[in-house]
Amino acid sequence: MTTTDDTSAQIKWVTQNHQLVPYADATISIMAPGLTFAALVFEGFRAYRNSTTDDLAIFRLDDHLKRLAYSLSVIEMDDPPSSEAVAADIMATMKANDFREDTYIRAQVYVDDWGSMTATGPVGSSVICRPRPRVANFETGQKFITSSWRRNTENASPSRIKASGNYLNSRLAGLDAKRQGAGGAVMLNEDGTVSEGPGGCLFLLRDGVFHTPDVISGILESITRDTILKIAPPLGIPMVERTVGRTELYLAEEAFYCGTGQEIMPITAFDGRPVGDGTPGALTRKLQSHYDDVVRGKSDQYSDWLTPVYGSAA
Repeated sequence: MTTTDDTSAQIKWVTQNHQLVPYADATISIMAPGLTFAALVFEGFRAYRNSTTDDLAIFRLDDHLKRLAYSLSVIEMDDPPSSEAVAADIMATMKANDFREDTYIRAQVYVDDWGSMTATGPVGSSVICRPRPRVANFETGQKFITSSWRRNTENASPSRIKASGNYLNSRLAGLDAKRQGAGGAVMLNEDGTVSEGPGGCLFLLRDGVFHTPDVISGILESITRDTILKIAPPLGIPMVERTVGRTELYLAEEAFYCGTGQEIMPITAFDGRPVGDGTPGALTRKLQSHYDDVVRGKSDQYSDWLTPVYGSAA
């Protein structure tokens, strides 16, 4: 079933090639290699409203831009925009739309115009932002299945870079879950170990310790995952990065899925087997609450992760 996003009606301006243009006028050639050969990398950011300052702040802007620069270096493009240029485009787009609620931001860099599979230019870029409230499953959690589709391998289409081509693999796994009535999927590597989901990383609680597949397990080096690894230990919640086996999914006492889009979303079942008692766990709830404090500027310890939008001189 096809769905339409009502929030698109609220988008007035986007940035394309460093110029503000009306949303309806932003176009790309139908023969652009960014479209025809997936020569495109992107980043997703979130801006959160701080009720105290009545401002929005972008969470870990610099770290997302560093990952975008890394993806660009791997995919090879001629004279791509600098991190500073992309940051300026983000600020310009946010202010032009004047959103005052939680907002999702997507920055893309791609090969434009007309070219072959190996074309490295001309390079185009765009930034779009839209209001995006927290997903309902943040509270209720979702059931996951193990997909029959295996994760891309590092020497085929490396998941470490945020390239649009990698998301065909994710789409297939997501459709697999949808057909089975589940909210998400676990993707395995070719050796049967756990990788990640179609758009997020996985954490499993065993004997009071959260375990997450390491960075050589076919995962995107998630900034949300990194945030959790940093904020959990001071709360007394131990974290371990390692290779994770499939059967460990069924032994988990708690589990959650994380990423910019879903933040920290509890997983309540794997392949029809309840996780714990089948409801979001206490430690997962504790992490959710602290994460919300961090992204909304209620924790001074992590204030350097926040870039104000309207209070910024950018």
